[in-house]
Amino acid sequence: MTRNKRPVTSGQLSFFSALGAFGRQLAALPRPRFFPFAGVLRGMDGPTFRADTVAGLNVALLAFPMSMAFAMKAGLPIWCGLVGCGVAAAIAPLFSGSANLSAGPTNASAALLLGSFATLGAITPELRAAALPTLVLMTGVFLLLASWLRLSGFADFVPRTVISAYIAAAALRVIALQLPTALGMPGDHGDDTLPEVLWHAARMGRALINPELGLALITSVAYFLLRPKYGAGKAILGAVMVATFGAILAQNVAHAQGSRADLVGYVGQAAQAASALHLPDFSARTLSTLFSPALALAVLVVIEGTANARASALKTGRPSDLHQEVYGLGMANLVCAFTGGMAASGSISRSALNVASGARTALASLLCGLFILGALFLARPVVAIVPLSTLAILVILAEIELANLSAVKLILKSGAQDRTVFLATFATALLAPLDVAIFLGTAVAVAFYLRQTSTPEVVEYDFSETGELRERPKGQASTGISILHVEGSLHFGATQAFHEHLRRASADPNLKVLVLKFREALHLDANGVLLLRDLAETLKSDGRHLILCEAKADTMRIIVNAGLDRAVGPENVFPFDEAQPNLALAKAVRRARDLAGGGNAVLRIVTAPHPDLPRPASAAGEDWQI
Repeated sequence: MTRNKRPVTSGQLSFFSALGAFGRQLAALPRPRFFPFAGVLRGMDGPTFRADTVAGLNVALLAFPMSMAFAMKAGLPIWCGLVGCGVAAAIAPLFSGSANLSAGPTNASAALLLGSFATLGAITPELRAAALPTLVLMTGVFLLLASWLRLSGFADFVPRTVISAYIAAAALRVIALQLPTALGMPGDHGDDTLPEVLWHAARMGRALINPELGLALITSVAYFLLRPKYGAGKAILGAVMVATFGAILAQNVAHAQGSRADLVGYVGQAAQAASALHLPDFSARTLSTLFSPALALAVLVVIEGTANARASALKTGRPSDLHQEVYGLGMANLVCAFTGGMAASGSISRSALNVASGARTALASLLCGLFILGALFLARPVVAIVPLSTLAILVILAEIELANLSAVKLILKSGAQDRTVFLATFATALLAPLDVAIFLGTAVAVAFYLRQTSTPEVVEYDFSETGELRERPKGQASTGISILHVEGSLHFGATQAFHEHLRRASADPNLKVLVLKFREALHLDANGVLLLRDLAETLKSDGRHLILCEAKADTMRIIVNAGLDRAVGPENVFPFDEAQPNLALAKAVRRARDLAGGGNAVLRIVTAPHPDLPRPASAAGEDWQI
């Protein structure tokens, strides 16, 4: 007994053909380089090594307190932030090969981590630390896929206005996080906003005059005195040395012992945790629960990382391969997953400080990571001497510069659309998680753009008594053949406006043939194709006809691939011919006259689409015997 094989339909062949074409296009995409850091080492010289060493040490001093603060913000043990910062800073440059981005925990990623743990029901730091490796591992996998599939460029759709608002709001939130330490405020203020922190500080009264505030002021004065002559990097080092020396001279035993004990304890925990291997949980329940949070975190890392890499590239003039940067961040997250570290993103403040400190190559970021890891394992007593208030005020100074008030002022003086996008993003970033602010700000900007491009120009033409093509007055019935000149975008946002034009044209009781001119139409997508297919079927059911003409190569490819030419009828589709620009319209009109039962006439084709639009050189007209 033989079994009859089901024949393969033309639709299935088209599907597999399209799938094969997509696979070939995917295989042809350029891939990230596996280990670009080897090229950095080959070009290394003495001055470059010295500059990178200074920059790496400067960023390490800044990153140390920030990573602890971000761990507390995410509800994780302190060691998760320290380990994540050191490992990410050391691993990312090996695979990105770039000095434009400094990797590690960030304010936004910490906020998103806290929300992800709530999804899992992890309510204690220990439970969150146990769930962290799986979440970070999945994030790293998504980032590697994004770099391999060349998807990192979607950050191009995040406007500079949104990024500026995000940076300004993030700077305020980091300042709120560090200000209690700089002022020596007692208690936990990790969830306070900046106004709340300032209010608590005002209520302290005379208690605000304390050794921590004194060290913060000494650090600030030293920094501003040294910076004009020596630059930001050396000024930070000098300010740290001056403040530390001042703390020792002041014989402030209580503060020195308290700070040293806390910091030694944190560093000791981190060193012990970094020595152990942390295995992710691969159970189906954990993977399915963390899929959405990990994907959201990966999207945030791509947006944050590529935006910061671009900002650094703009300052330095060095090129930035965004797909390679995301590849480096993906590899950093994979290693963080097995060492228990927090998720790695591109840090705004550390990347800016890296550039300001004179970093020349990716070696600066690698050395930064090694300095942090070295402090964890080897230099605990030395690190403990540095006052926490000194590190906190340096973070605040870096964030103030990062906010870029001149750019904010420029945006607010621009058009109403830019102001609306900026203020919407900024307000959301202050009231909601930073990742929500980025998505909302981008959505508002895209909505403005779609509104501007969602009304295509559609001009209806008819024939005069002499056979010339003319614009038909509104409300006047057609002579049986109506020609619509379509100009502008036909993406999904314009579908409703396009539908209304087609509805009005097809509602004409005298209409026998509707001709659509697509020479100036752009961005036809599936929404427009479905609309045209429905229109063709509706006209056909009434004994009327639809003709498509002057579709250029890109539009024609979509028409053919989607099968719209078969729905309309191949004999009713006339592609645009570059050699004879008006030939397609002449053929379409000849076909329309045949379908409408008209006789021969001389058609004078006028190609100017609208009185308010520029009149092309060919608008003088051409005569065609039809």
